[in-house]
Amino acid sequence: MVFHSSVKCVLLLFLLMISICSINYAQTKDIAAPVVTIPQGTLQGTIRTTNHNRNISAFLGIPYAQPPIGNLRFANPVAADGWNGSRKANVDLSMCPQTSEDIVLGNEDCLWLNIYTPQFPESTNTALLPVIVYIYGGGFRAGNARSDRYGPDYLLDADIVLVLPSYRIGPLGFLSTGDEVASGNWGLKDQVLALEWVQKNIKYFGGDPDRVTFVGASSGGACVHLLTLSDATIGLFHKYITQSGSALATWAHTPRAACASRAFQLGEYVGCFNNTSDSLIDCLRTIDFVDILATQPQFFEWRTYPGLIWGPTDEPDIEGAVLTNSPTNLFAAGKIRDLPWISGVTRDEGTMFTGDFFDSEEMFQDFLENYDFALPRMMSLTYQPDKGSAYVNRIKSYYLNNDLTINTSVLLANITHAIGDGMFRYPAYDALLQQNSMAKNPQYFYTFNYRGTFSNTYLHHNTTKELGVAHGDETFYIFAPEPQFARLNLNKTTTRRDLEIVDIMVQLWTSFATNGTPTTLASNGTIWKPFSAAERNYLQIGNGSEVSLKVQHSFFEERMKFWATLKETPKTLTVLSNGSNAITSKFYSLFKLGGSAKNSLGQGQSYSPTRKRKSDKR
Repeated sequence: MVFHSSVKCVLLLFLLMISICSINYAQTKDIAAPVVTIPQGTLQGTIRTTNHNRNISAFLGIPYAQPPIGNLRFANPVAADGWNGSRKANVDLSMCPQTSEDIVLGNEDCLWLNIYTPQFPESTNTALLPVIVYIYGGGFRAGNARSDRYGPDYLLDADIVLVLPSYRIGPLGFLSTGDEVASGNWGLKDQVLALEWVQKNIKYFGGDPDRVTFVGASSGGACVHLLTLSDATIGLFHKYITQSGSALATWAHTPRAACASRAFQLGEYVGCFNNTSDSLIDCLRTIDFVDILATQPQFFEWRTYPGLIWGPTDEPDIEGAVLTNSPTNLFAAGKIRDLPWISGVTRDEGTMFTGDFFDSEEMFQDFLENYDFALPRMMSLTYQPDKGSAYVNRIKSYYLNNDLTINTSVLLANITHAIGDGMFRYPAYDALLQQNSMAKNPQYFYTFNYRGTFSNTYLHHNTTKELGVAHGDETFYIFAPEPQFARLNLNKTTTRRDLEIVDIMVQLWTSFATNGTPTTLASNGTIWKPFSAAERNYLQIGNGSEVSLKVQHSFFEERMKFWATLKETPKTLTVLSNGSNAITSKFYSLFKLGGSAKNSLGQGQSYSPTRKRKSDKR
């Protein structure tokens, strides 16, 4: 009798569990599709579930601009029209045209945005939520805002509204004839129009148009930073975050004349042999975008470099222009956007470019044999004085002791440092120091040093070798990484430690968006204070596989001084360019230790918890 009663209890418990699971599933499945009406028309969205099992509303593929085709190719974007009836907004639309492994993806009808919200305003008195507008990276030639890359899984566990605009990239987004015919920066202008759309419409999704935080990573971070220098965005956002992307990076700006030369070069590759800007653009508008994108390899000078062929430039001072001078000149003129700002870098930025060298001795040897030619093309230095030769020589002296024959591991580590410093660390730090000297609002600086399960080295270098904390790795802790790694069949999943870092990053970023002060429940007393030029303080997030927060001081001081001197006086580097074996060894040891040697980074407070044409349907 007892036995049967026990079995009966177990069976009832089992049936109850099934019932609860079924109810939860049914509740998620049967939740009515969210509907919202905006001035353009009515949208029918879908329900998504976050990392912490919160149901939120998603509206995908909302047009903010007319398709940039015909006469709108190589032209300023035009606001989208409305529609009749209800428009389905429950599936991702096409990404903007780009190449992936010699295959062309996407199509030109790509100016849309995705919006994720946890709540709608119930009345005019409902408190509106802070908004994050996120700009994806990809070297100005790749990337997309689709939900299988940048979804709401992590960030929407917080009370924010998330907006991800799709914008033009590559030649379709940045080709310029250097004059008023095609002034360029189409991708940046798309972002401006998206920000204007947000100001007019985000209240219908529960977002506060007066609390918009503009965020971007890599080239997306550079876009955000560049647009802080433009009068076109005044009033369109109120805080900003730049992750491993700076307007002062050499790769973030190409001089107008160089852009014009490249545009005519492209014209010749596709059969547009024209002598004037008008005739060139007229001809290019008749060419299939697949053929335009297929010209990319013809611009390579050493292997796949320069990697950044098309990007932002300075424009004539005409209506609709977003940048009318170089970022360096704009900073020097004090034209900064004095708003609360977070900026930072990852621990091993340079592996984005040297990752292939770790796998291919032949490629690394080819680089060393062609060092003077290859390095400026890798680092986007060819538009510097003497096509970057002064930079190349002094980098060789300071980082490599003028010796390309020493131990290969030491060489590779120090070249990785040089590229990471020159392309990411110093531009970010230089902008921080300049802004700090002029601004009243706070700046926060960080380094992301956590090495988790997923890394961009897997995506960019087709290797599972341990190459540190790569460029862009921090994005995997504000956007779920699994969807984009699925095609690699890595058989990896996020770990408990990864999810701890997720919670830390989400809390830091969303608290900043909410009140301008980045905080996290996991701080355990570690306070991320605004940057001070006197203290040179910044937050180190993670330490290898360790989940930790630590306030550090003195950001690679000697190396940053080298780049500052190189920028200011490229012909008088006698003191800092006297390389030595001691310096070379120090760089190498820092790389081996993950850039966290105490003698370089200083002491600080710490926290360590115990715990051919192809469709783009992918």
